[in-house]
Amino acid sequence: MNKKKLIIIIIIVALIAVIATLLILYFNKKEKYVYDIETVTDIKYNTIRIDNRYGVIDEQGNVIIEPNYDIIQIPNPSKAVFICMSDYNTDINEYETNKVLNEKKEQILTGYQSVQAIPTETTADGIPFEKTVLKYKKDGKFGLIDFDGKEITDPIYDDISAVTYKEGMFLVEQDDKLGIINLNGVSVLDVEYDMITVDNYYNMDTRYQKTGFIVCKIGDNGYRYGYINYKGDKLLDTEYTEISRITDIDDDNNIYLIAYKDGQAGVLRNKRTIIDYEYESIIYNANNDAFIVQRNGKKGIVNRNGDIRIEPQYTTLIWNGTYLNVKEQDGTEKVLDENGNEVTDGYVSRTSTSDGQHSIVYGDDDIYKIIDNNGNVVIDKGYSYIEDIGNNYYIVASSQKNGIIDLTGKSVVDLKYSSIFKLDNTDLLQANIVETNTVSLINKNMQVIATMDQAGIEIADNYIKLYSESDIKYFDYQGNELTAQELFPNNNIYAKKIDGKWGFVDKDGNTVVENKYDMVTEINEYGFAGIRENGKWGVINSNGEIIQEPIYDIDSLTPEFIGKYYKSNEWYGNDYYTDTVSDDNESETGVDETLNEVETETNETEEQLLDVE
Repeated sequence: MNKKKLIIIIIIVALIAVIATLLILYFNKKEKYVYDIETVTDIKYNTIRIDNRYGVIDEQGNVIIEPNYDIIQIPNPSKAVFICMSDYNTDINEYETNKVLNEKKEQILTGYQSVQAIPTETTADGIPFEKTVLKYKKDGKFGLIDFDGKEITDPIYDDISAVTYKEGMFLVEQDDKLGIINLNGVSVLDVEYDMITVDNYYNMDTRYQKTGFIVCKIGDNGYRYGYINYKGDKLLDTEYTEISRITDIDDDNNIYLIAYKDGQAGVLRNKRTIIDYEYESIIYNANNDAFIVQRNGKKGIVNRNGDIRIEPQYTTLIWNGTYLNVKEQDGTEKVLDENGNEVTDGYVSRTSTSDGQHSIVYGDDDIYKIIDNNGNVVIDKGYSYIEDIGNNYYIVASSQKNGIIDLTGKSVVDLKYSSIFKLDNTDLLQANIVETNTVSLINKNMQVIATMDQAGIEIADNYIKLYSESDIKYFDYQGNELTAQELFPNNNIYAKKIDGKWGFVDKDGNTVVENKYDMVTEINEYGFAGIRENGKWGVINSNGEIIQEPIYDIDSLTPEFIGKYYKSNEWYGNDYYTDTVSDDNESETGVDETLNEVETETNETEEQLLDVE
């Protein structure tokens, strides 16, 4: 082999090695943030609480684990893995009894000091625990384990906890330092930081997936912060005295950060500085997509590209719509437009409407008006508030009452409500009257489609439920009323009200449960419904058979049941099911006895007074 060919071979081998190395680095890096998050749609198990002790029931209300424990964690309610704890030891801050049981009451995942679910508050499906991994303890250290007993990490950490807003990622502690690993045990951030927080960025499509990390190291100069994006790429070294992400800028591809260095604030887009570190403070205004900056006690405006629109020269500067209310050093007050030009139209606030042809304005008298782009007044009826809701409709307020008008000033919804607001992701408005707890629904044509007193409202995935102690109605997001048969086609029976009383009918309208109840609920996903009679709730199954006669005092207007158990919750929000019956008779007897004692004492006193006389 000649020398030239050898050199070529060496070069090819070197290139292959480089490419292989780059691929390994790429896939190792990708592995940090690519992992599967399980979504639970089938809840098979729930906790029950009886006499302050916890157990487990299945979806038919059968008791799987007797209520004998201080705490039971069900990390994934679609799987039979129940962490049962009792006998809390205050000296070691742990439960002495900690065992994991399956649906046969068999102990699983043995061989550890303890196994625990990992609580988290921000899962997409509302389950309060990480759903695929558990935390185990061995020889005083913690690691991750899956539900089958496979150790994902060695027990090398002093603690493991969920990362808020980052499902599937965990904060780990070693020798007083913090890092991040994912549910596969892969290191996302090295264990070298004194503090780690998330930046709270949220997008409707990607949710918290693109949320990054603000990290901190404590050194001789005190606290110093840096920034690492959701992929684990370091954007800023730990050299800043403060960092915050501008979460109001909805941009998955660019990260905007306000950072302080040596006491001065600046703004970065990813790694590039767009506003230099020369300000005492910087505040982002989302409505106008610009920054209020302050230097030497004076305020000005800088746009998102870093261009100065108004030099820092005002002691006070406040956005009012697209107008700026400013005060100069000598106390002179002015109103400016967004480019710094003085406004002399007499208004202190101006907000463009969605049609682009009008603006909502108000002056020093706090009276709202609508003007056109030429400054001509279109609406002037002394309103204390006007809000654009699209299609030339406006919520207005006067004398603490709200209504809706159109662009001609005509009232389309009466001025009588305590509040009116849009229901997110629907075409509907909700209007409330506080005094009577009246709820009305208004469609996009400004028609009141439903009104109910002493009512509540619930927005589900594909419908809206309006309900009270004696009535219930369903609507789609456009305001069309729906029947229970349309919403729950798999049910056998459906609630029906006749002559003020509720019962159940089958799909053909035949009566299955007599109309004798004051209120009922529809059959739920577990196959049970509530029935209320004389103020007490009971339960029927999907065939209309009584599971529990009405004996429960329940505050909820639409309680949920599994078998004979009804849903309740701790004061701090943990849900559980119970069959506890409040002992009203004892309470009433006690009151009667007390009243009798008081009456007897009063009579005796009166007799004594008569004797004295």
